[in-house]
Amino acid sequence: MSYDRRSVLAAALAVPAATTLLTATPAAAAPGTVDAQPWTDLLLEPGVTAQANAKPQIRLITIAGTTFLQARGAITCDLTADTRIATMPGVLKPTSVTRAVAPRNNSQGINSCRLEISTTGAVTVYGGNTGNPVTWVQLDSVQTIWR
Repeated sequence: MSYDRRSVLAAALAVPAATTLLTATPAAAAPGTVDAQPWTDLLLEPGVTAQANAKPQIRLITIAGTTFLQARGAITCDLTADTRIATMPGVLKPTSVTRAVAPRNNSQGINSCRLEISTTGAVTVYGGNTGNPVTWVQLDSVQTIWR
């Protein structure tokens, strides 16, 4: 029986690394380093509706001094141009334009769209056109640095 020297060497090197991973104790997170705000509903524009059991919501979460915007939920729409879909609630206005990518209906090989939040709090979806309308957008993957 013949053995490839590379596979034997890789196996020999993997044993100590695996042993270290199995016996290492994970570092504990410092208490108080995560601050998650409650989920807040987005204010949807006319013609944009929340999908069943998937109300579009956002929240801010701060981890080790960096604040992120998280979104969840999904909308149904018929966007044939770059369109404002919602407004951020209350005082949640970014200090600069914030962008993220969100899944959308797969049409002509395009399955994502750009989601942008302006400094006025307008939430806009980019990428729809008459030949390739955006009919739904899923927001669960939207996470971006807020400030």
